[in-house]
Amino acid sequence: MANVKLIMGALLMSAPTMAAQVPWFESNSPLTQAHRNLLNNELPAMFNSLVEVWQLEKNRAIAPHLNDIFLQSLDIDCGKSLDNRSFPEWINNLTVRSTEIQSPGRDAYRAVVEIESNRDIEDISVTRWVSKNLSTDNSFEHALPTNDLGTQKYIKRYNLNSRVESGLYRIDVTATDQSSWSSWLLIGEPKAKMTVRWDAKAQWKVEKSALLNRHCPLPKLDVALYDYVDGEYNQVWGESHDADYPTSLDGIDVEPGRYVLAVSMSHQRWQGPIIVEQSQIISKTYDVSVEE
Repeated sequence: MANVKLIMGALLMSAPTMAAQVPWFESNSPLTQAHRNLLNNELPAMFNSLVEVWQLEKNRAIAPHLNDIFLQSLDIDCGKSLDNRSFPEWINNLTVRSTEIQSPGRDAYRAVVEIESNRDIEDISVTRWVSKNLSTDNSFEHALPTNDLGTQKYIKRYNLNSRVESGLYRIDVTATDQSSWSSWLLIGEPKAKMTVRWDAKAQWKVEKSALLNRHCPLPKLDVALYDYVDGEYNQVWGESHDADYPTSLDGIDVEPGRYVLAVSMSHQRWQGPIIVEQSQIISKTYDVSVEE
């Protein structure tokens, strides 16, 4: 918290100079309120102020500055206090995931929303302010029940041409009985503190570029093998690690053949009750011989 106060204090002390150059820095503007609320550890109020700032078209030029404020707020409790509203009783969990998939010669990007609900869900949508659909290349599916209590999982996938941009988004969920719920979602410029890259045939490196946020879950490493059958990828083996990350594929029991090996590193935070996840996936073909 001391670092936050030093950084934000320095920004506020520079306000007279900034005000002479930029008209938006006013004594009681939403941006000034965002600074003040962060200094006072009033995170829901800070979040609301940032939403207001993003809604002002003239403030697009200060997107990097807004991103810095937002990332500083995550140092307090990893985003748990950004929104003090709870889900309606018919939504149990909601996860928003942005993924970058790095394959030989091709990168792909995806945004996914997963909801666990005890009601039938008609649709899930994510739009970028103002009213911009993430992608027309999307799908909505009802997955298998998550438990014996009637909780269902629903997944909305968006295939994208580039990374999810930082900024203000809106999530809307509609049940078949026309119950609805919506929320603003702030996405910051991704600055992954741990990444993975290939090192050899079935070996990879885990690289750390910055200190981890002690309030957030440890980054999770997933390793999986997929078989390609009838136009679909089916996972045949996998394991997860949140510490002591392996760097090679050893001693697995699968049939000989050609597979896709995928290694992912995921960082997780919160926005109130919403889980927000950023994932990097590297993949390549992997041949298992009889000798192995």
